[in-house]
Amino acid sequence: MLSMDFSSEEEVKMKIEEFLALEAPDRYDFSNDGASEEYLALDNFKNDLEKFFIYMAKVKGYKRTEEDIMKYGADFSQKYKELKIEDPDSKSILLREIYRKLWADFNLESCWVMDEKAQKYYIQGETMNSVNTTLGAWYKLVESKVHKEERQKVGRQNVSFRYILSLYVQDTQGQSELFDTVEGLRFFISIYHTLGNFIPVPAGCNSPRGLGILEDYWDLTLKAIYAYYVCGEDKIWDIVKGANSESDVSKLYALYKQWLDSFQDGNGPSWQCFIEKNYLQDFVNQNVDGSYGMPKELWKGHFSDFFFGKKGALPYSIEQIEQFYVNASCFITARSTRMLIRLRKLFSGVKEREQ
Repeated sequence: MLSMDFSSEEEVKMKIEEFLALEAPDRYDFSNDGASEEYLALDNFKNDLEKFFIYMAKVKGYKRTEEDIMKYGADFSQKYKELKIEDPDSKSILLREIYRKLWADFNLESCWVMDEKAQKYYIQGETMNSVNTTLGAWYKLVESKVHKEERQKVGRQNVSFRYILSLYVQDTQGQSELFDTVEGLRFFISIYHTLGNFIPVPAGCNSPRGLGILEDYWDLTLKAIYAYYVCGEDKIWDIVKGANSESDVSKLYALYKQWLDSFQDGNGPSWQCFIEKNYLQDFVNQNVDGSYGMPKELWKGHFSDFFFGKKGALPYSIEQIEQFYVNASCFITARSTRMLIRLRKLFSGVKEREQ
């Protein structure tokens, strides 16, 4: 018999109260949830790059192949082979419990996924703003001639995370200094697994967004959703078309539409309701009358470049990349604060630590 992934009310209260009692819950890295002690010992601000690369090497997993630059990343991955780290999108129990509390007055049925092994349903979450796509675009702009030649020798591949990981392991100090040259990059890396960057989404819809034409950018996703609600333009296909097959795309389209249509006010499906229920006020502009307007761009010109066909979804200048890291970080941290305020109201017995 299938069961829902629910703990008892007392167990849920204990876990969330412990989270709220942390010195800085807005900086809590949800990849820590259930991870090995060795990983937990890494502070996501003091050890930002090391922790980031360990997480990616472990979650992605790389096999050692040829004796080229890629061997460094493969060896690094092998070093942490036994380390336990889970993808918080689907594995963080604490995050699932927070979803249950923050969305308690909303039906998240479309966001439930069945775990065949455990024979339980759990809430599907998504990381709204990702590191890797923009990291690859940045590296392609700043890589040295030597690195470009090395990269092209490795199967003439584009800038993949595997390649960047290998360079980091080969020359940690040099790569760390290179990362320091981009405003906002390291701060974004340190907070991208914090509360304000997670949201429940329809089952199976998190991966296609990253594999499709939106290239995993949350502002483009919100703009497509805004067009659906406010302009009557059906751009849901843009969000789900990265799925593996046409049948999967059609299935996810129906699921995503059902999810969007469930955010209703007295007049039907509502952009205002969608923003309110998902704590997304910090990702959108506000109209003069106080209502929620268009999404904020992650960098200036992103919407016109993408939706009017001038360019694709990716940034093509250092200035745009820095705007992405700075803006995404600001929106995420502001949303974390908003969600924590709501959680503290729900757990009124938990007092904020004195500053």
